[in-house]
Amino acid sequence: MRPHHRTAGLLLALVAIVFGVFFNTLEAGFLRWDDDINVFENPHVQGLTAANLRWMFTDFEQAIRYKPLSWLAWALVYECFGLNSFGYHLANVLLHCVNSVLVFLLLRRLLQLSAQANPAPAAILKPQTSDLKSPFSPDSCAALGTLIWAVHPLRVEPVAWVTGLPYGLSLLFLLLATLSYLRAHSPGLAAPQQRQAYWLSVGIFALAVLAYPIVLGFVAALLALDFYPLRRWTSFTELRRMIWEKIPFLALSLLLVAGTVYGRFHVTGTWDKPVTLDNFPPFARAMQAGYLWAYYAWKPLVPLNLCPVYPLLMESRFTEPVFVLSAVAVVMTTATLFAKRLSWPGAFALWLAHLGLLVPMLGLTERPHYSHDRYSIIDGILWSVAMTGVLWQLAQKRVRPAGLLAGGVAVTMLLAVMSWRQTAIWHRDLTFFSDMAAKLRSPHYRSQALLKIGNAHADLEDDAAAVASYRDALALSPSSATFQLHYNLGNALARLAQWNDAAISFEAALRLKPDHAGAHLNYGIAASAQGNLPRAIEHLLRAVELQPNSAEAHAQLAEAFTKQGKPELAREHAAAAERLRAQPKP
Repeated sequence: MRPHHRTAGLLLALVAIVFGVFFNTLEAGFLRWDDDINVFENPHVQGLTAANLRWMFTDFEQAIRYKPLSWLAWALVYECFGLNSFGYHLANVLLHCVNSVLVFLLLRRLLQLSAQANPAPAAILKPQTSDLKSPFSPDSCAALGTLIWAVHPLRVEPVAWVTGLPYGLSLLFLLLATLSYLRAHSPGLAAPQQRQAYWLSVGIFALAVLAYPIVLGFVAALLALDFYPLRRWTSFTELRRMIWEKIPFLALSLLLVAGTVYGRFHVTGTWDKPVTLDNFPPFARAMQAGYLWAYYAWKPLVPLNLCPVYPLLMESRFTEPVFVLSAVAVVMTTATLFAKRLSWPGAFALWLAHLGLLVPMLGLTERPHYSHDRYSIIDGILWSVAMTGVLWQLAQKRVRPAGLLAGGVAVTMLLAVMSWRQTAIWHRDLTFFSDMAAKLRSPHYRSQALLKIGNAHADLEDDAAAVASYRDALALSPSSATFQLHYNLGNALARLAQWNDAAISFEAALRLKPDHAGAHLNYGIAASAQGNLPRAIEHLLRAVELQPNSAEAHAQLAEAFTKQGKPELAREHAAAAERLRAQPKP
């Protein structure tokens, strides 16, 4: 078999494995876990209209992150599939398969550059003349390293979740930018071609920035590549050139940071403004950063008990042992690897990239903040780089190659099975939030999960089960009871014709949001069903006052006035209801 045929076969096998692991996500639906905010209840991504395109490139509010290319990608999927969730999940899976191929190409290129940086005769990597009799070649090592990243359980969240598309899209451009940057510094390449590859890298990075701002630490990764395997930290002239090269990348990052900060401080609607230094002091921010730097270093090695929410950062004091030990570990690791940077250049470069790439995910301006699985999608590649390098070095030393191969395959299979099982959790709201409630120990967060379970039962028209979940949520953490919990409980009780309990729930909801038109309307309906017409009319009038164009409020008020023996008022509101219903919907 010719080497390029073997590489093509490896890539086909790699894509087939990755697609197979995530295949069952194609049967999943949307989740009311930001899929509603971003996609199926967001009219701005439902079609490629001029108005929608203008909104995509000017909005900072819908998700308080500037991501026009991600909005555009969802709009393109909508053009092909409408609101069929299959299309959105297919886009995520195919995007992950493409990213897996790019990770393979990156790992293989890094092996080649590493060999050139350490030119021992036996270690020079020439894939075109690889020993095909050996189970190990640069391609096979890179393929195993890629699979360890691609089928890792931490990849399930950004792939199985429709809202995870921006992470994969941004990574796609970041990988292309990295490969182009490495090409720009390939030995023997003509100067015009080097400049072309460099500016292509800058342009592609701009696309990554416009997809999602998780790539803002890319400059640190480039500096790490410059150190090793490119070995450009050699002279003052080269260092100056190296720093000048980073200015376009840094400028793009800072431009997006400025826009994001502006959007955060001028946010309206449901989003909160950034916390102040009084509420989130520098010490707390530093300890949170130390914990997250340590967390994303060890979590890929122990991908157990995964959950969409890890509330540790919100429920612990930053002086607790886990935070202190994390901070000490980060400082000691940084100092050790810096001191050993000449002896262990690869380890130092990986750690430098790790520290820089995670800066956007440290939550330095956010409170609350969580250590989500999806935040590891870029940083997780560093573990694959390390494992690929170690695997190749051991293979070169002839350290039980058959055992190494079997071990690598076994680890890959274990991770693939874990991910395949994990994808089932993301299929529907009911399975998703039930799993979350089972794993969360915090009364507050578990209560929120039970609220979502109740909503899922309500969507399935199982109001009895919905009421049970809502009441469990209320009993578990009364102090966490939101307007939405009381309101949704009242609606479910009303559908079960349990009017007295429904009225109590609507009354509790209105204490939290006194001017909510829907709560006043439904409270009025419940009071009317109980025969309490004065109370019903009081709330129905308030509903009409808050929402004059509500045909339902006018109709209910007409019915209440009829029962009260006031036909003129009843006719007035019945006419208003009929007029509003006859109006064309916008």
